[in-house]
Amino acid sequence: MARQWTQEQKDRQSALIRSWKPWTRSTGPRTATGKAEASRNRQKALEKARKEVADARKALTEAQDALERLGCKSSFDLATIVALTKHF
Repeated sequence: MARQWTQEQKDRQSALIRSWKPWTRSTGPRTATGKAEASRNRQKALEKARKEVADARKALTEAQDALERLGCKSSFDLATIVALTKHF
């Protein structure tokens, strides 16, 4: 269970953090190795998002095909969904 902070504790912690100013020392990766790793993290996240969109498109297509086989009209327009997710 998460810690339950009182308003007094929140105020005190807020004041401490403002006095420490950790954001002034937060610079991100400094070395070429660190920068390359950060770049790979971004690329991995993009690849994962693209795969999830492709999987969702495939599932929608399969669902639409199944509905058509059952003689039902689908309640979504697959072409519109594909167009909206085209940039992925």
